[in-house]
Amino acid sequence: MKSIYRLKKNYQYNYVYKHAASVADKNFIMLYCTSHCSPTKIGFSVSKKYGKAVCRNKIRRQMKAAVSSFTDRLANGYNVVFIPRLQQPYLFADVADSIGKLLKKAGLLS
Repeated sequence: MKSIYRLKKNYQYNYVYKHAASVADKNFIMLYCTSHCSPTKIGFSVSKKYGKAVCRNKIRRQMKAAVSSFTDRLANGYNVVFIPRLQQPYLFADVADSIGKLLKKAGLLS
């Protein structure tokens, strides 16, 4: 995923947590809010309850790869944070399917 599409600073995440609407399914929670930036910026938050850094990074890599397939169809002007729900190992097909459904449910896909 390109750098212009990422949330990078702590204050950006805090703004999303404070002002966000949310949609969820059995695998992920998606928080989103409007922003003044033109491209939609996306962040990923995986807590330590998912295990060691290797496990957390694997989930994060899968989420980034799944979202990168949707970046050309995203509506502009939003900040989005994805949070995984379950501690089980995810299959990439399930990750991509869940993220696509959440983006469509929130109305962020054009």
